[in-house]
Order: sequence, then C-alpha cells, then structure tokens
Amino acid sequence: MTEAAATTTDPLFAGLNDRSITAIPATVDKQRYMTSVAPKAANPGKWVEQPRLPIPTGEHAVIECQGNIHVIAGYARHRVDGNFHQVFDAQSGAWSLKAPFPVSCNHVAGVSIGSKIYTFGGFIEQNRCPHSKCFVYDTASDRWEPIAGLSRPRGAISAIVLDGLIHLLGGRDVRSVEWHEVYDPKSNKYTELAAMRGSTATQPFAGQRDHMGVAVVDGKIHAIAGRMDSYDFNSTLNAVYDPQSDSWSFRAPLPTARSGVSAVYFKGKIVVFGGEATGRVFGTNEAYDPKTDTWEALAPMAVPRHGLHGATAAVLGDMIHVPGGGPVPGGSVQGAYHDAFTFG
Repeated sequence: MTEAAATTTDPLFAGLNDRSITAIPATVDKQRYMTSVAPKAANPGKWVEQPRLPIPTGEHAVIECQGNIHVIAGYARHRVDGNFHQVFDAQSGAWSLKAPFPVSCNHVAGVSIGSKIYTFGGFIEQNRCPHSKCFVYDTASDRWEPIAGLSRPRGAISAIVLDGLIHLLGGRDVRSVEWHEVYDPKSNKYTELAAMRGSTATQPFAGQRDHMGVAVVDGKIHAIAGRMDSYDFNSTLNAVYDPQSDSWSFRAPLPTARSGVSAVYFKGKIVVFGGEATGRVFGTNEAYDPKTDTWEALAPMAVPRHGLHGATAAVLGDMIHVPGGGPVPGGSVQGAYHDAFTFG
C-alpha cells in the first residue's frame, strides 16, 4: 500500500530480536572506532542530521533515483525479511512509503538508470539463504516487475552502472565469491566475465569478497574493502577493473580494513565511511584521490553505522546521504537515523 506521506511511531533505533531496545545500547561506546592512520584532509567536511526514516532499517538497499532516495527491504520491525520501500523527497524533506519490494529479504543489490531501479538477489534469512530473483521498479507507475534472474543465487552483491550496463561484483552464496557478471537492461541478459583477480599469477584475488564499496572513476570500477566469509577477515583491497582490457589491477589500499562500508565518488574523490569488524562499528571516514593514489582522513560519522547495500549511499546535490543502518556490529539493532556528509 502506498502512502503519500509516512508518519511513524517507531523508535529511532530498534532491536531485531530484543523488542526492549529503542536506543543505541550504551555498550557500543567501547565498540566504536572513529580514527584513521591516513593524514587529515585540509577540508575534512562535516555531517549534518537529516529527517529520520519512518522505519528503522538495516542491511537494506540505498539507491538515488531522479533526486529521491529509495531505501529497500532489509532488517526491519524485528524481522530479517523486510519488504518496506521508503522514499525520501529531498525537495520536501519528507519520507513516504511506496510499492513494497516483491521479495521479503535483506542484502539486496541495486542501481538506478534513468527513472528505473534494478535490483539483484538478496538473502531470505539473516545473511544466508540467497535467492536469485531480480526486479525493475518504475518510479512513474510505482510498480515492480520481474527481470531475468541470476544464474547463481547470492546476496550482498556490489552493483554499479558503467556505460549503461550493470556490473555485479562478488557477493555471497554460502561463502564469499569472486564472480563478475554484467546485466544489460536493454536485452534483459547477463554476460559472465572472468572472476575478480589480478592480471598476473602472482597478484592476489580482487575477490572473493562481499559487503564491498564500489565506485566508477574515469571509466573504471574501484572495488574497495569488504570481507571474505565473515568480518573476521576484512579487507583493505582497492582493486580496479578496466573494461577495455577486461583486467584487474591494484591501487593504494584502504587505510582501515572493514566491511559493510558505504562508498561513493564525490567531488573528485572516493569517499569510504562506516563499516564493521569483530567487536567494532566504524565511524571512520576516508577519501581516496585517484590522481595521486593517496588516502586522507575526513570527519568521522556522528553516528557510526554499517549495512547499507545497493549504491550504499545517495548523493543529492552537495551531500552524501546515509539513511538507516546498524549502529552496532552485526544485525542486532537497526536505525532510522539519517544524516549526510558534505565538504561544506
């Protein structure tokens, strides 16, 4: 059911299984990691609080489409198989609820092209039991329709658009995978490319990874951070895919290893923030300059979080919006907190 404007009685934060949790547990203070070994940027930027989500959500897709932010599926209201579709209108500053996602699940990958949103896979249970179903959402009609499904079910895929094609990188079935597929929206078909790996036998694998951040810079895809199988094995890799040579190479690694990050190319730099590790939730915010192959530290998140999928963040004007996410390691608490990063 679609609502013109969403109102809520939900708390700002909510426990997944423990319904008594309505705020960030005090114990998280010992788990927050806010620093970076990278040199501090001359302009570290700042975080600005934004209107909260109607429903606290985690492990959800975040996708910008035609100036609106779409928050899709994920952990919500004490379940891991949410189908909520929350939309933020930057002009009005209001959230609304749109057509529910067709499959109740989490860790959905997604991107937008024009007025349409494309989604791929996800998990039915908590970080497991992947499905292969894929959909397209038409913002004009507020309708979801099925598209060709994945040949290999998985969740926590990293998806990004390059030259009108949608690249699907890594993810997890029962373990992390190094798969690389390309979906063509015009033909509704997939092409399987070589697995994510270095161009020589001595280079490390660019995968197997899930919970990565991805960004396109100068026609190449950067796949940054992520993990192999669990956040006990987080990565600092900054692997770069060149579609012209169909090969991977490596750039300066992320200074702070983590997974469940958000990443976006913004004002000439790849900004990577948030994430999780064993016993840690990250507010660390680091920026990569592709021209100098160097990293610098930006202002840490006011409320450290992880678990945004899809595009992992949404750029509207001069701000990177971060709606929802988990404020503690793992999936025990979801948030409706929404803020945005800006260089000012």
